[in-house]
Amino acid sequence: MNLILFLFIALVSADNYATYPQVPKTASINGFADPIYALLPECAKECVKYSTGNTPCPYWDTGCFCVMPQWSGMVGQCFAQSCSGEDVASATYLANSLCSTVGANTWMMPASISTMLSSAAGNAREVTTIEGQTPMSWVIGPGSSVATETGDSTENAEETGEANTTSSSSSTNSASSSSTTQNSTSNVGIIQTASVGTIILGFLLSFLL
Repeated sequence: MNLILFLFIALVSADNYATYPQVPKTASINGFADPIYALLPECAKECVKYSTGNTPCPYWDTGCFCVMPQWSGMVGQCFAQSCSGEDVASATYLANSLCSTVGANTWMMPASISTMLSSAAGNAREVTTIEGQTPMSWVIGPGSSVATETGDSTENAEETGEANTTSSSSSTNSASSSSTTQNSTSNVGIIQTASVGTIILGFLLSFLL
């Protein structure tokens, strides 16, 4: 009975996996550092460069680092010791915002480190935005393709009145291509979910047979 219950929970979790935002499977520093590095206060930038060798996470997996207290604790402690006041508040906000964005919903660390961060921030006002920027652009929503900055060229074409039949045809083909990309991304999510479910099912059946 317990195995059946576990199987049900595992399959539901696998199904939810497809709804999580996707992150690039590459990184120049690591999956946690890259999306927020440019926005971090200078005092905090070295903190996110710690080796990820004390975790089982792929180096690009943002959400995985968010729930690894042994790694997040080191980063948080570094924030608290290297920064103060609003810099601590800003770095903490960016880390929490990133983890929420990728679906982890928490930046997990030992309670003692959370206390250190609060003390280091002192009376600094709570940070809710960094110059209007968030790490949202780092992730790709399920079924979406990477956005490109085409707004300016589209606006210029409309202003000069140079859009013609050829441009319309090109736009139609581009839209078709974009739709194909979206479907492809969605299919990847479905395949990933199916693979996880298949592995779990096979693992459990090996105990039953």
